[in-house]
Amino acid sequence: KPDNVVDDEVLKLVKDEIIRALDLEEYEIKDTIINDLLKNGRQSLSKHEQHLLPDIYEAAINENHGKLMKSLKKYFEQQWAVKYGSSNQWFILFLKEYKDVVNYDSVLKRTAEYGTKYLKDCPILSIVLQLLFEDIDDTCMDEINVFNDLWCVITNNGLKCIENFSDNKRRSVLLKALREYYRPRLFELLEKSQVKDKDNLYELALDNVAEYGWLQGLQAVRKRIIPIFFETLLKNIPVSGDTTEKPGKLDLIEYRSCLSL
Repeated sequence: KPDNVVDDEVLKLVKDEIIRALDLEEYEIKDTIINDLLKNGRQSLSKHEQHLLPDIYEAAINENHGKLMKSLKKYFEQQWAVKYGSSNQWFILFLKEYKDVVNYDSVLKRTAEYGTKYLKDCPILSIVLQLLFEDIDDTCMDEINVFNDLWCVITNNGLKCIENFSDNKRRSVLLKALREYYRPRLFELLEKSQVKDKDNLYELALDNVAEYGWLQGLQAVRKRIIPIFFETLLKNIPVSGDTTEKPGKLDLIEYRSCLSL
């Protein structure tokens, strides 16, 4: 069988596990509940309490090592490899390497609890950031918003905004993840601005933007772009989130309680 068919079957088997964990096999509502769980995580189950047996609901919503959480974690772990890693072998290797790291289970549990909430618009980059910055916990995610600040700064200013990030192996992984974030946005921007992909210009621009962010990265290839098209590029740079009061570089000392390199 083709890999994608096998992958889909693996995910379907785990979905069936979730249905069994909630004793929903015979109920039409099961698809609605499962789809909600896979998008919004276990916490969304509270909306469906009236459709579940009381003892099953209580166990599912409260037990962190119960059947539902185990199945949800299994589903999302498979999804990371199948959906996000199928065309990125480096991501598969990264996940395998980090599987025994303490916060791997924490990130997986957070995903099972909240679904896609923290995956933003680039799951690969989000997962890599959550695993590399091992001290980011749920408090950093919500109460003091450190993860959102980190996301906004790095998706506007590239890898260079992370000060003192000297570990070459981790730096290499984060750069690859940033390339996944910037690639579709940059290539669409270049095409809309009528910039032709001549002599590998798109990949060169991607290398620079991932490393140095939008403005500085595009400046590095300015001489290879017709001026009027370059002006169009600059006018249409997509800005990530609220960066009005955020610095160009992320001062990690400010966030030392959450970010550990």
